[in-house]
This record gives sequence, C-alpha cells and structure tokens, in this order.
Amino acid sequence: MYQLKITLNGIAPPIWRRILVSENITLYKLHHIIQISMGWTNSHLYYFGSIDSKIGDNELWDDQETTPDRLVKLRNVLVPENPTLTYAYDMGDNWVHTIELEQVHPEMKAQRKCFGGERQCPPEDCGGIPGYTNMLKTLKHPGTYEYEELIEWLGGKFDPECIDISMINASLALLSEYIREYEEE
Repeated sequence: MYQLKITLNGIAPPIWRRILVSENITLYKLHHIIQISMGWTNSHLYYFGSIDSKIGDNELWDDQETTPDRLVKLRNVLVPENPTLTYAYDMGDNWVHTIELEQVHPEMKAQRKCFGGERQCPPEDCGGIPGYTNMLKTLKHPGTYEYEELIEWLGGKFDPECIDISMINASLALLSEYIREYEEE
C-alpha cells in the first residue's frame, strides 16, 4: 500500500488529504479516488504529469499525445526515488495538486481510505485561486449583496474548514459504482 498526501497547490492554509491506496491501481482509478477525496465533481479535464507529456483520459483529450491513464500503474510513476507527481484538474480554473508518496507499507493489505486532511476544496468553477480567494473574502461579510449573491450561487452555506473524512471513506468504499456511473454519463 502507498500512503499519499495530496495537496492543492497555491492555497494557504493548505487543502490536503492523506490516503492509502494500492500501488497497483491505474492512474485512471487514482483520478477517481482524488476526485472523491478532494470533493471535486469530476466534470472537467484532468491529467497527471505535465501538459507536454500528460497522462490522462485520451478519449476526453481527443489527441494522440495523451498517454492513456488506464494503462499506467501508480507504481510505475510514483516511487521512493521519485516521490512526487503532479495532478491537474479543470484547465479553466487550473487546480494543480502535488501527490507525494509519503510511505510504502509492503505488508499492509487494507482497503483504500482517507485518514487525514484539512479544509474543504473550492467549489467547481469558482475562478481558480483568485476566484476562491475573493469568495473567502466575501464570505466574511454576511449581509452584503455580494454575500447573498454568493450564497445563492453556492446553493447554501460554505464552510471552508469543513471536511468529513467518514463521508469520503463511505464514497471510496463505493468506488467501482462511482466509476461505472461516471462512464455511463
């Protein structure tokens, strides 16, 4: 088992998750685990690595340059000698994550799970880091027009400090169903 720390870059205080996953999973499956763990909605393009040599869903990218993430195992791109990997999600908002291999647990045969983290990820389509920063400033001023408009757009309250690890793990337990529903859309 791999112990990974996934950190959303460029935001302070940091938004991160610590997860356990099999080193034998594909990056396609890791993408879905990240989506669940971070709280994203899986509605945008993504890739691992760099844009010049990206690994992702080549059907979504619809190009010849993207290495299919269904063919790449985590253990082939993330090893103790090279313990970090970049994951980018939503090319418009440009959410870049650093995936760090913290530990290898060769004897562990546990189910994938999230066992640590801080802060809720930003809402989809909020405008990247600048939009999220402005959103947090607006949330500090209840009663203003901008606040009320933001709450309406968010569909209710937003607590940037809130994280529900038990809910993340309940969703990770249903990963196969989650992927099947995603593929049927």
